[in-house]
Amino acid sequence: MISIGMMTLLGSALLNVELRNNWKSFLKVNYLLLITFYFLLLSISYFWSEDKHYFTSRLQTILPFLILPFAFHSFKNWKENWFQYVLFLFILLNLIGNTYSLITYFSHKEMYDLGYSYSKVIPTPFKNDHIRYSIAVLLSIIFCVEIYRHQKNNFLKLVLLLIVFYDILFLHILSAKTGLLAFYLVAFIFILKLITTPKYRLIGLGSLLSIILLPFLMYQFSSTFKAKLHYVKYSYEQMKNKEKEGNISDEGRLISYQYALQSLKQNTFMGVGYGDIFHEMELHYQKDFEGQNVKVLLPHNQFLVVGLAIGILGIIYLFILQIILFIKSYQSGFLASIIWFIFFFAMMIEPLYETQFGTCLFLFMTLFIINRAETVRSKFRFK
Repeated sequence: MISIGMMTLLGSALLNVELRNNWKSFLKVNYLLLITFYFLLLSISYFWSEDKHYFTSRLQTILPFLILPFAFHSFKNWKENWFQYVLFLFILLNLIGNTYSLITYFSHKEMYDLGYSYSKVIPTPFKNDHIRYSIAVLLSIIFCVEIYRHQKNNFLKLVLLLIVFYDILFLHILSAKTGLLAFYLVAFIFILKLITTPKYRLIGLGSLLSIILLPFLMYQFSSTFKAKLHYVKYSYEQMKNKEKEGNISDEGRLISYQYALQSLKQNTFMGVGYGDIFHEMELHYQKDFEGQNVKVLLPHNQFLVVGLAIGILGIIYLFILQIILFIKSYQSGFLASIIWFIFFFAMMIEPLYETQFGTCLFLFMTLFIINRAETVRSKFRFK
C-alpha cells in the first residue's frame, strides 16, 4: 500500500499539466534538492559495493527520497480543509491500529506480559515494527492537539481529547522505548511553550504535574510498562559487566555503535559501500560472538549507517541536510519544528531510514506539514 501510494503521488506529479514549470521551480528549492541528492549519494556506492543484491534492496528502501520531494512540490491549489482531512485519516488509521494491537494483547495478556520480561512486545501494524509505529502514534497525538487548538466545535474537541488519552495509554502499554522517550521529550517541550506563554501558564503547570505523575501511575496499572522498566534496569546492570551480550536490547545497540565506529576508522573516506553494510557488521559479530546465536544489527544510528556506507562525507552531508530541514521546519511553524525534532531524535538511536516504514513516515510527514504551512500561509504558533 505504501508503494502504491508513492507511485500514485509520482504519477500525479508527472501527469500534471504544469510539469515543466514544476520541474523548473523544483530545481530552485534547496531543501528538496538536498533530500533528493541523499538517494543519489548513496547510489554512487554501487561501484564499490560487492553485494549487488543487498545494495538493490537498500536502494528500494530509500527510493522515496528520490520520488517524494518532487511529488510534494507538485501539490497545487490544496485547501486547508484538505490537509485536515489527511490528518484526520491518519488519526483514524492509528486508532484502528491501536485497537487491533490491544485486542491481540488482551486476548493473550499473560503470555505477552511474560514476553515483555525478555524484550518481546505486542503485535503492531507496520509488520510489527513497534518502534516506527510508536512514532506514528506520537504523531497522531500531536495532530490531535494541533487540530484541537484551532477547533471551535466542543464535541469534536472532546473526541480529540479522548483520542489523545487513548493514544497515550497505548504508548505506555506498548512500551517501545524510542516512542516513549520521544513522547516525554515532546511533552516537556509543549509544556515549556505553555508555561512561557502567559495565557496558557496555568494549563502548562497542570500539564507538568500530570506528565510527572504519569509514569508512576502507569507503573502501577500497566503490566507491560512495569516489565519494560525492569528489563531496562536488567539491561543496564548487564552492561556494567565486562562480557558482551549482543542479544540484550540496549547493550546490543551500543555494540552496533562500537562496530560501526571501528569500520569507519578503517574506511573513513569511502565507507564499505551501501550494499556491504550488513556484511561488514556481520564480520564483527562473527569475530566477537563466534558460535553464538546473536542477532546482527545495523548501527542503531542513521548517521553511522551512512558513514559505514559512504564514509565521513556522508555523515557531513546528512548533518547538513538535517540543519537545512530544521531551518525550513522552524520557518514553517511550531508543528513542523516538533515533527523535525521527533525524527531527528529517532535518527540518533535508530536506523530510521533503513525500513520502508521509517523512510516513508519521515518523508511524508515532514514534506506534508511543510507543504501545509506554505499552502495556508500560517505559522501555527501560540498566540
